[in-house]
Amino acid sequence: MSFWDGVLLAALACLILVLYGSLWSGSPDAQSAIAPGDMTVYYYPFARYTIESLLSGDLPLWNPYVLGGHPYLAEMQTQVLYPIRWVTALLTLNQPFSYRALAAETIVHLVLAAWGAYGFFRWLSRNRGAAVFGAVAWSLSGYLTGYPLQAPPILATAAWLPWLLLALRCALGGKRFWRRNAVLATLCWALVFLSGFAQTALYVYGIALVWGGALALSKPKPQRRQALLTLLCIVVIGSARTAAQLLPTVEVTTLAERLNQPLEERLAGFKVQELLGLLIPHVTLWSPLYVGIPTLLFAGLALWRRQPFNPRHPALWLGLALLGLLLSLGNATPLLPTLARLLPILGMFHNPERAAVITAWALATLAVLGWQTPFTRRNRLIPGIMWGLSGLLLAGWFLWARFGPEAAETPQWLARGFWSWLLLGGSWLLCLRLPKTQWLLVALLVVDLGATARQTAAAGHLVQQNPAQVAALPPLQVPLPENDQGRRVDTRGHLTGNWPTVLRMEDLHGHLTFENGFWMRFRREIPGDRVWALMGVGCGIWGADELEPPWAMRQVAAFTHEGASLRLLCLGQTFPRYRVVYEAAALDDGITLGVLPDPRYDLTRAVILESTAPELSAAAPPVSPTVTLVSWRPEETRLTVQSAQPGYLVIGDLWYPGWTARVDGERTPILRAYTTLRAIQIPEGEHEVLMRYEPLSFRIGAGITLLALLALLAWGRQMWRSPTQIAGKNRV
Repeated sequence: MSFWDGVLLAALACLILVLYGSLWSGSPDAQSAIAPGDMTVYYYPFARYTIESLLSGDLPLWNPYVLGGHPYLAEMQTQVLYPIRWVTALLTLNQPFSYRALAAETIVHLVLAAWGAYGFFRWLSRNRGAAVFGAVAWSLSGYLTGYPLQAPPILATAAWLPWLLLALRCALGGKRFWRRNAVLATLCWALVFLSGFAQTALYVYGIALVWGGALALSKPKPQRRQALLTLLCIVVIGSARTAAQLLPTVEVTTLAERLNQPLEERLAGFKVQELLGLLIPHVTLWSPLYVGIPTLLFAGLALWRRQPFNPRHPALWLGLALLGLLLSLGNATPLLPTLARLLPILGMFHNPERAAVITAWALATLAVLGWQTPFTRRNRLIPGIMWGLSGLLLAGWFLWARFGPEAAETPQWLARGFWSWLLLGGSWLLCLRLPKTQWLLVALLVVDLGATARQTAAAGHLVQQNPAQVAALPPLQVPLPENDQGRRVDTRGHLTGNWPTVLRMEDLHGHLTFENGFWMRFRREIPGDRVWALMGVGCGIWGADELEPPWAMRQVAAFTHEGASLRLLCLGQTFPRYRVVYEAAALDDGITLGVLPDPRYDLTRAVILESTAPELSAAAPPVSPTVTLVSWRPEETRLTVQSAQPGYLVIGDLWYPGWTARVDGERTPILRAYTTLRAIQIPEGEHEVLMRYEPLSFRIGAGITLLALLALLAWGRQMWRSPTQIAGKNRV
């Protein structure tokens, strides 16, 4: 990299900082924050919990504070194993993790996206102007500056795309030190998945496989086999490096509520008319398809290139651009529904319009390829004709809107279309003077995409407000009722999002990507008062205008959150979270869900277990059993149980694979109670019970990850050897 490359990289970073510098401003007049939304209610509480757990020396595997408890690491968007999140944790050492720090981490990924794109396009075009043009088209595209700012894992995953493609090019297209570059490509492959958004990772991997396959097949026949084998090793070892995250994620998806939703609902993407967003910004709020008018002009020029098929051939990237558009339309076309039936993983995701990331990257690449297209007379003429025809079309629409039978004010999209028309004309005129005007074209794209990104930020992202106020915690400190052995509160949806994670308050509500199907069905079909009784809930939150519950409760706090007046009400006598019963019936889930709402069923006397569990029928002993909570941590609970005869210890916590139980040190199976909760067989006498979350999926995945790391070190053992050493060994 030369001095001027460094200058241009610094300029790209400064451009992004100028657009979003108000996020770091210390001036109250200029300071802004990313507006309340997914960033505040979903990502910030989880990011804070991840960092606080890591700094305390814990790897957070289970989170008891949201939706009754869930496998925290398996929720990919928590980014527990993402190296950048670990770096952020180190940088925030000895101080609270702020909302401002999360915004900073988010914008840093935009800089990473710009730098990676510059490096890739610098190699692709061997022209600094084209490289900057492509980097701006990618990093300021409507996709990256749209909703990914509210969802940092989407942005983080997409940011590694150019780095992965560049590393694959060095590993498969270079002539020397292919192992060193293959190691880097493998690490980039793993980073894409660990960034935390599986849907975007799937699209990134698709682009990478197409690119890597094209690179390998373009090699001479004697080298083709080695290149394909190298690509296979990168994919296999890179995927194995993510196994500690991948296997728990697969496990949680198999139990997800999403599987019960109709496929048609999951595959609702763009409407066909929204494809106008390619030409006009803000047809939709986030402008996810918009990559700039100059970008489209150069992408069109690339299609005039005549060359043998190779990784630089425009047909490759045109095909990817069209594929991304078709996928983003979801069930508006038969393509995605057909693919989802052949590849069920595609049906696991909502919002297929996120496939626009494929189109955005492919169009930016086509534009860089078009930069080197000879500007012949025909190439000069066609854009001019298009500009003239589009101007006539816009003029006709304008006249119809103003003076037609249903005259009205000029539609907003028509005004934006006029702006796009001006940009097309300016781009065409500057193209006539290439290469003298290349930097003016870069400046025009910066104005185009910068203005669009700024308008997107103003309309849906940034608010002129102190970040600490935007991310302020609800002013709630929950005093536990007397004699309460649990920590559970039912916010009843009033504390939107995942704030209870930060408050360390076990809640029955929250937001997850893959919500537990057992739990969601349980909450839908069982009355709230019986859920409280089964799960040991002691307090709940009611609005000021809501009727109080029929139980004897006292108000212990009143506060305001997001403009609503709320009250914290607690029971005088909390429902027990742990109890011993001496009757157990084994029923199918459907029958159980029909029995539980019946008030005639005594919850305190008997437990309903999964159909394969051993049943029990015995009278209660004259001496009541006792259950004492010895210690509690998110991944571990210790109890002392005393019972005069054998029975079942019923725990008001969610059943989930990975929870293990030991009674006096002996392994005991945890049975699924009431379709959703836990139960353990208890012998008579006094016993120590230990429950711990030790997911087999994570342990196997961690083992595979470790083996993959060792394989990677062995594979790249020549990484630190100099060319002279390698040549000397070959001569020997």
